[in-house]
Amino acid sequence: MSASKLFVTVFPDAEAQALQWWLVMDGVLKAKGCDTDPLLAAGLKLPSAENEPIVHIALLSTALGIVRWHDPLDDITEQQALAAARLVAQENSLDVENLHIAAVADDAGQVATASVGKDVIASGLVRLQALGIDSDVIVPAGWLIAPEEDTVVEADFGFEKLLRAQQMIIPDEPSLRAHLVGDGSVTILPEASVDQALVNAADSGTLNLRSGAFAKKAERSMTAPQRRLLGWLAVAALVISLLIPVVQLVKYHWAIADAETAALAAAKPVIGPAESVDEADRLLNERLIRENRGNIAFSVPASALFSAVQQTQGVSIERISYRKDGTVLAGLTAVRNEDINPALIALQNAGFLITATPRTDATGSSKADITVRAP
Repeated sequence: MSASKLFVTVFPDAEAQALQWWLVMDGVLKAKGCDTDPLLAAGLKLPSAENEPIVHIALLSTALGIVRWHDPLDDITEQQALAAARLVAQENSLDVENLHIAAVADDAGQVATASVGKDVIASGLVRLQALGIDSDVIVPAGWLIAPEEDTVVEADFGFEKLLRAQQMIIPDEPSLRAHLVGDGSVTILPEASVDQALVNAADSGTLNLRSGAFAKKAERSMTAPQRRLLGWLAVAALVISLLIPVVQLVKYHWAIADAETAALAAAKPVIGPAESVDEADRLLNERLIRENRGNIAFSVPASALFSAVQQTQGVSIERISYRKDGTVLAGLTAVRNEDINPALIALQNAGFLITATPRTDATGSSKADITVRAP
């Protein structure tokens, strides 16, 4: 993890808590303090407004979490060892349902776990976010202190004193010191060494509690070349979407032209050469009229007339005749004129041109003299 700016604060466990903070720039501790608004006190903008990324590390008080070391099992991978260590840490906890565990292999090959309540992590993250801080790492404060062989180190971070040994991180409380350290030697770490440990916080392998369900969401952003590529892809998609209907229209035009050429070729032996399909259609109709064929043939309008009459109850044909122009003349009879109307409507719906002249004969029957012509 590298950045030109490193901002370290205490992980909060109370509302409106004054938090100790340290600002590291280019590997040098530039400022530190203790304030309720660390960003403002350090003269930093919100991370989203910074031109350069800021790595934020939150130090978890030793009193809030427990760090344990576990002997690795033989013939297993590091991931399996970490999983096994988490299970052991769960077994040693009295509140498994509220337990959040992080695990890491230290420089000596030992597996270490840090256990803390889920409610502690969740509430602390909310408080930091209210201050405009979204932590990258949450680490037990004592983890930053390098252990010394056969020696207990006392480190004062300002917000707490702690004791660090090769496999021990505990608060520096008289009862714990007497029980776990006894008459053993304790080395007091100078303030400058504590500050240097904070400067190096981002470079060491970290027992990071910002993991699992509390892992920081990765920010996704596009580079300038990626944005340009996306823009060109959008333009290409637009051009293609416009070209598709144009290509289809051209294909349809070609298909119509081919169909017209084939139609003119098929009609040439019958009607002779023609300049266009419309002209060929006109010439063909003229020939059909001359030969009494096509739509002007008697069978076309006559069959439509008989079909309409058969579908109309109480109507009959009393006479029918035919003219060479394709017109069928007929006389229909019924009890009432209204009974004839459905037959006439059926002929019209079938696309035939009709005329009808109603009349009444001497017996009182309704008559209609009609003409039927195909369009």
